[in-house]
Amino acid sequence: MIRAAKYIFMFTLASFLGWCYEVACVWVLFRYYCNRGILHLPLCPIYGVGLLMLLFIFRKVKSPIVLFGGSFLVTTAIEYIASYVLQWILGYVPWTYAGWPLSIRDRISAVSSMIFGLLAVLFICLIKPPVEKLFESKIKTGVAIAVYVILAGMILWEIRFLG
Repeated sequence: MIRAAKYIFMFTLASFLGWCYEVACVWVLFRYYCNRGILHLPLCPIYGVGLLMLLFIFRKVKSPIVLFGGSFLVTTAIEYIASYVLQWILGYVPWTYAGWPLSIRDRISAVSSMIFGLLAVLFICLIKPPVEKLFESKIKTGVAIAVYVILAGMILWEIRFLG
């Protein structure tokens, strides 16, 4: 229960931070606000999925350089595959790197991949340790319950918008 809550929390946090990154990029590049989430909450779940994959793949890696390089490669593959899967599901391409340097079919770019590698290192080296301490502390059961209550609220919020 507590271990699952920790991963749900990190998934949600990465999804929220990914949404913030996406919104900030659009603002900086194009000077307007755009809700980049595909849900009705400020979340981009692809960032949460990516983080969980990175946590599993690099769970024993200690070197930030190796973590960066590995995250660069894994997030590039995730983004490339996700661009086609989401195009198939949504019926449109949800992002493009047209005009970006070193882009491949406008679906991935070495620039964005470097940013994702850096973000992965920052999350895993700076955010993950205090989250793990929180879920190992005396209040871990209360924190886990709070995560499940918030998760239930998020699910109910999304269900509200169905059909």
